[in-house]
Amino acid sequence: MISSNYCSACYECDDTCYCSGCKDYFCDDDFKSHREMLINELDEFTADRKDLQKNINEGNSNQRSVLDITATFDEWEERTIEKVKQAAELAKKQVVKIINSNQEESAIRFRNISKELDDRRVKKSVLEHDITRLKQEIYQLKEDVIRMIQTSTIELNMKQGDEIEWNEMMYVEKKSVTLCNRWHQLKPIGKYLSRS
Repeated sequence: MISSNYCSACYECDDTCYCSGCKDYFCDDDFKSHREMLINELDEFTADRKDLQKNINEGNSNQRSVLDITATFDEWEERTIEKVKQAAELAKKQVVKIINSNQEESAIRFRNISKELDDRRVKKSVLEHDITRLKQEIYQLKEDVIRMIQTSTIELNMKQGDEIEWNEMMYVEKKSVTLCNRWHQLKPIGKYLSRS
């Protein structure tokens, strides 16, 4: 006895095609519609990428600038001795390193996601698990960008007084930031985030 697979959309068995992503069978017409639906979802991700780029750029411009931080160091240097200037130089380098590493990491991740979106769009090569993975990567990048946008991601630590531990007098730390209710500040990636 020959077994046939029925189209999961119209429940007919003529000329069924198999989708290795969702593991369903489709007739030719419904398979074409199924593929178009996947491509449309990928197109929406590509469109949302512009908003994500804007948010990344806002994050870069909204953080406390390196100049503001160095001005704080400079005022403090005027009230202290020569060893304080050495500690200030070390702290300035740490600030620049923290800010640059955050921005560069986000930019690299964004470029990688963008390239994959473009490649998949051009090749029309996308399956459900690709959409799920891309959705998660974009969601994670958005969370990280939110942390980066917050102005309090860098903490200046300065000790003042007659008895100063010169090695601990001034240093810079990257603060751990909780997201709390900051998510609403960025536009979500549509329906994809709510489905995961």
